[in-house]
Amino acid sequence: MERTILVVEDSRTQAERLQLLLDVAGYRVDVASNGREGLERARLSRPDLIISDVVMPEMDGYDFCRALKSTEELRRIPFVLLTQRGAPQDVIRGFQCGADNFITKPFEDDLLLERLQRIFAHLELRQGGRLDVEITLGSGGQQIVINADKQQMIELLFSTLDDLVRLNGQLAESQRVIEDYARTLEAQVQERTERLLQTEKIATMGLLLAGVAHELNNPLSVVKGHADLLQLAVPEGPLAVRARKIGQAAERCTRIVRNFLSLARQYPPERKATRLNQLVHEAVELLGYQLRTAGLEVRLDLAQDLPPLWADPHQLNQVLVNLIANAQHAMREHPAPKRLTMTTREDRARGQVVLEVADTGPGIAAEVQAKIFEPFFSTKEPGEGTGLGLSICRGIVESHDGTLTVRSEPGRGAVFTVDLPAGTVWEPAVPEPATEPAPQAGARAILVVDDEEDVRDLLADLLSIDGHRVDGAQNGLAALDALRERSYDVIISDARMPGLDGAGLYRRLQAEHPELTRRFIMMTGDAMSAPTREFIESARLVSLAKPFALDEMRRVIRQVLGEG
Repeated sequence: MERTILVVEDSRTQAERLQLLLDVAGYRVDVASNGREGLERARLSRPDLIISDVVMPEMDGYDFCRALKSTEELRRIPFVLLTQRGAPQDVIRGFQCGADNFITKPFEDDLLLERLQRIFAHLELRQGGRLDVEITLGSGGQQIVINADKQQMIELLFSTLDDLVRLNGQLAESQRVIEDYARTLEAQVQERTERLLQTEKIATMGLLLAGVAHELNNPLSVVKGHADLLQLAVPEGPLAVRARKIGQAAERCTRIVRNFLSLARQYPPERKATRLNQLVHEAVELLGYQLRTAGLEVRLDLAQDLPPLWADPHQLNQVLVNLIANAQHAMREHPAPKRLTMTTREDRARGQVVLEVADTGPGIAAEVQAKIFEPFFSTKEPGEGTGLGLSICRGIVESHDGTLTVRSEPGRGAVFTVDLPAGTVWEPAVPEPATEPAPQAGARAILVVDDEEDVRDLLADLLSIDGHRVDGAQNGLAALDALRERSYDVIISDARMPGLDGAGLYRRLQAEHPELTRRFIMMTGDAMSAPTREFIESARLVSLAKPFALDEMRRVIRQVLGEG
């Protein structure tokens, strides 16, 4: 069944982008320019879903949502707020007005469509017989609302009766059994609610950091690219040395951004030959500023010639950073010496690679050690921790067939030990990067699509060195306009852009210029967010992560042209 979506947005550009995206996805779309007009449209022709901006003239998104939800015949329409204001107080205000969901600008096309599919799936469940059942639990009169469809409700009731029978041997004659069971159920609901909230926080952090990475990697691309150009122009002398130092600093910033992203994003399992000592160096580098300002001395005792691990480096990086951050926190108020010691060694007899993270903090009491890896257990002050860090770390280590343990005595610091198996199945050896510059492709007409003018200009400068003729476009819509004027041999497009992003541009090329889809290069500045990565993999696109070197650009151009 074709769904109707009412888009309420005062920005004509944003409204047109949403309308085009939803049209292509098969939705019927109506558009209004403010909340008052949106309310009238909803009354005239009830939509299946409303997507509304927050900041609008005449009636903003909050007031629009409140007015809609207070109208009996309209209040069940799912209402999604589209906003750049994602602070907790803004989200709370939206929920208080009756909003059902939020989408934060800027958004990726795939992410928006996936969110809408989930909303409609939930709507179908509700229309198929979902019940809202209000149950009063416990002597305190607290209320919990359980939402379930009819079959789930029947199963829930029967399982509840079965549990009561097992507990007491009779159905409802024991008030104590009922109250105990109610408290247990209440605790389970609270725990699951906390888990959902933490999952949402992690997902929100991932989206936020993806945006931050995108914003940082664009200027880093410009810095690194101009450093490369400077080295080409001045290959020797003091100026060349300075250019190399600029390039090295940009590379370090890039590593820090990518390592930081690995903490907040749920990467799919990506096992490969991984060097533990390299991960230690990267984690210490990532947290270097915090460690220095906290007055911590860092000692590294890393065994040479450790066998590689068959592991996911992003996940192990998360473990290392959590352990280092916990050690720093433990020593925060402790008197000197404040020392963090990280040791690696090989235990050949057991076929294990061992990492120890030791601190000189106050130590951990025995009763705390017994609970320290439990989810939501934390000794930190409210607001300073979620209680999930060590639980997640143990889960990651155990998923790699390893163990994470702690030993400590009060007043004598703590030592966290990670044991990981030295694997026997390895990736094929990866050849060292070529020392010779990549050969350049023959001169071609190339269209560069990026909303950052500095990035477009840099690519034009880099590609012009090889004789290519380069034009620029600020987004996918401008690229389509350029293609109406002339043809291009290669299209290099950023993934995230306003108006029409990289994925949207590729889909339009499939329909209007299918011959160009084989010569399409996707650039990404957010270290491959999950939706972008999935799109690139499904479309089998050649991709390039920002910041990049001239030789990398040359290689991917030759690849899409079938020249190497």
